[in-house]
Amino acid sequence: MRVQTFVSKVGIDTLHHMDDNINKWIEDHNVEPKLVTQSCGISPARDVQSEEPVVITSIWY
Repeated sequence: MRVQTFVSKVGIDTLHHMDDNINKWIEDHNVEPKLVTQSCGISPARDVQSEEPVVITSIWY
């Protein structure tokens, strides 16, 4: 079994962008997902003094 992980900021536009990237990856690599996991977390922002929420999606195939 293999895994591909996608990370995105949390926001409607960025989540739609991640959806598009995942769908394209699935089509381009002709994979059949076996398991999908999602986690939420906090990542340091570019200005280092703040943090931003992220979603991590792992697709096992």
